[in-house]
Amino acid sequence: MFSHDSVFPMNWSVPTIAGIQRIAAILTLLTTTLMLALVSERAAISSAIGGVLMIANLYLLVVVGKAIIGMAGNGGGAAKIGAIIAPFKLLFFMLVVYLILTRVQVDIFGFMAGVLTQFAAIFIETGRVSMRGAATPAEEAKA
Repeated sequence: MFSHDSVFPMNWSVPTIAGIQRIAAILTLLTTTLMLALVSERAAISSAIGGVLMIANLYLLVVVGKAIIGMAGNGGGAAKIGAIIAPFKLLFFMLVVYLILTRVQVDIFGFMAGVLTQFAAIFIETGRVSMRGAATPAEEAKA
């Protein structure tokens, strides 16, 4: 009988944060350039703001994740502090987006195009990594 692994070989390659960030930066630059050429300067600046905000968000998510894991290892009160760091990061970014939308008067469509570059980068990097394919049995024997 066939085993699950022989029919559906697993690819344990996963996208890296650095890879996602690199593609997000490239997409942000491309989107900003397209907005400048096709829409307006305000839309281009708004796109750049949205893209940079999402890149910063993912970077801080990594920092917060490491802090939570570090604090959880210590146990006690530190673990409780670690549990509230992530929601405060989320609240902080909600406040930043609110202030950007109300005070800076960004072009909302340009801003959203910049924000969506992060999601596109995640899908692109995941697809790129998964297309590498699973290692062949000969490669696994060498590892």
